[in-house]
Amino acid sequence: MGAGLIDAVKARMAFHPGGFSRTGISVMGLRIGAAGLAFIAQVAAARLVGAEAFGSYALVLVWLLLLGHGATVGTNQLVCRFVSAYRAKSDAGAMLGLLHFSFALALGVSVAVTLAALAVVHFGPALSPQIIALATLAFLVIPLLVLQEFLEAIARGLDKPLLGIGPTMLLRHLAIISGVGFVFVTGGSADAVTIMSFTVGGLVASVAVQSLLLWGELKTMLAGVRASYQVGYWFRTALPVALLDASEVLFHNADILILGLFMPPEIVAFYFAATRLAQILSYVPYGLSAATAQKYAALAAQGEREKLQNLVSAATALSTGLAIAGALFLWVFASPLLNLFGDGYDAAAAIVPVLCLGIVLACALGPGEDILTMMGAERLCALGFFIALVVNLALNFALIPLLGMMGAAIATVTALTLRGVILAIFAHRRLGIVLPAGFGRIAGTAHQEVRI
Repeated sequence: MGAGLIDAVKARMAFHPGGFSRTGISVMGLRIGAAGLAFIAQVAAARLVGAEAFGSYALVLVWLLLLGHGATVGTNQLVCRFVSAYRAKSDAGAMLGLLHFSFALALGVSVAVTLAALAVVHFGPALSPQIIALATLAFLVIPLLVLQEFLEAIARGLDKPLLGIGPTMLLRHLAIISGVGFVFVTGGSADAVTIMSFTVGGLVASVAVQSLLLWGELKTMLAGVRASYQVGYWFRTALPVALLDASEVLFHNADILILGLFMPPEIVAFYFAATRLAQILSYVPYGLSAATAQKYAALAAQGEREKLQNLVSAATALSTGLAIAGALFLWVFASPLLNLFGDGYDAAAAIVPVLCLGIVLACALGPGEDILTMMGAERLCALGFFIALVVNLALNFALIPLLGMMGAAIATVTALTLRGVILAIFAHRRLGIVLPAGFGRIAGTAHQEVRI
């Protein structure tokens, strides 16, 4: 079935061997390789420290991602969108001003969030010494996580997604694998704090490499340019995107956070392992997004509506086909893959196909977030996310006490599907773009080529 969808994409795009750009293919390959590394890293960590410590690590890691992504206050999507648009218009002054504004805003907010998080950890509810040490180490690097998001957004805006996601995808996971391997070889002991230290080390290394790679690009492009500023416009645009980003991260991690309120760390670890399997599928739309989101903005800025619809339809069909193929594989091999994490983890095997179904449906409903945020309808996108988030939280609180891990999975899939439907409706009514797979109207493709 997945192959059939890919063939349909080829036909609609008058496909030939060069129909997809090398960058698009490379991004997809990188994401697939990163998925493998991430899985190996999580398996190694879980087997090293045990289910209880791994569950604690997973919870704090989720909080780090939630606070870190929220602290970007919308600057990542803002930079990706406007850097791409300013490149298309050859407006280097506005691009430089945007980077100054976005960096200052993100840095200030991330420092404030870090201080607030550390204050809660040390002066809030009573926590165990290990959780305090774990959370302190994680929250100290919130500004670094924000900087990584900022650098990735610049790379995507420059249509060089490999520069943005390459170091992130590879070095983070390699740091955990290398660290765990060293502990195994030396026969040392490890706990959740040890795994978090490896995670932080990978973050530091990836940000350093990203900075070096992007510095050369920006230095050449912006040398001698005088910055111009549209602070009011940028701020008004970033605010709804900030709410969108915070809602998105909370949306994708609400199940784990709420599960942690009702279930012991071991159950959280089992569920987290299942989500790591299902997350492999999410690398498909993410990889395509890294290669296409900035192109949506550029095509919209140039008024190329027909090419834009072609690109959206092709990306939707391709991501859906790949997601279906991956979901079938994970459904069949869920139990043996989960057993790699350790004894008892196969208790979460039944929820893997449920989680995979949600990602397949999300792919089939199209890249609503990218289209709305890249084409100036970020407020509608934020509204859609907020509605779905409320439903997600309500369902998780209602179903987890009754059904445990399965309740969390059902709540997440239901809310994910609802969000896709809402964003697709908004994109069609406001922008005239058709998102769901199979419904895009492709016109004039016999003589047009769309490169992803």
